[in-house]
Amino acid sequence: MATLHESIPPSNHAELPVTANAAPDSFKTEYHPKGGHMALYKSFSTFGQQTSSKHVPDDEPWIPFLSRADFEFAEITHAAAMSKEQVDKPIHLVRRISGGQSDFTLKSHADISKGWAHAAPQLTHFERHSVPVTHKGQDLEFKVYIQLLWDWALDLLQEPLLAPHFVWDAQQLYKHDGTDFERFIHEPWTTDHWWNIQSALPDNGVPFAFILYADKSHLSSSGKVKAYPVVARCGNLPVEIRNGDGIGGGQVVGWLPIARYHEFIGLVQ
Repeated sequence: MATLHESIPPSNHAELPVTANAAPDSFKTEYHPKGGHMALYKSFSTFGQQTSSKHVPDDEPWIPFLSRADFEFAEITHAAAMSKEQVDKPIHLVRRISGGQSDFTLKSHADISKGWAHAAPQLTHFERHSVPVTHKGQDLEFKVYIQLLWDWALDLLQEPLLAPHFVWDAQQLYKHDGTDFERFIHEPWTTDHWWNIQSALPDNGVPFAFILYADKSHLSSSGKVKAYPVVARCGNLPVEIRNGDGIGGGQVVGWLPIARYHEFIGLVQ
């Protein structure tokens, strides 16, 4: 639950004149009464244009690394789980063959560690928790790493580039079929569930939606430990932002450990 109405600017959508006979293929958006917005009418050619190109610009997404090349190299070594020696060799090679097309300031594995160390305080940390499981009278314990959802939400809310793209008030969308307006569902805030939640909140309260799923198509391993990532996305952001790879996109907020059968049996025994 969030109480952000005071800071939400009024809608600046231009309304089309409402006539007794709406044009076929026109659209109508009805906002939740608590949002204080009038119904919005759009023609077929203009509906959705305000959300079709919502791109969050970020001219220097590699900060706090010193250059984009530094970050891309660190990302590659991190994904490959390379050792210190494995990292140092390509660093020396890149520094020899670099033609000066990009600033590449890394000199050793320590520089990468320093870059991650500078970046870590700016993001929500992962925490390790123990999950107890009882199986056939035996008490088992599994280690699970999670990131607090609300802390991640605060990271999003404090990002100035995302501020104009959040949607808070419930909406109901309609399309004119030549005879009458027929409702359809588009984004999460256009569903009855969102509308009913906002109706149950105080007048200055708006929903904050989390979309959570375990991505079994991406198995992560570190040594003998394997786990599936749990990904969170913000339902208050348009689909092109929340499903993207940039700012406001999906965030890994946990890891589901995979216990092999013989390891599980060993714990029981």
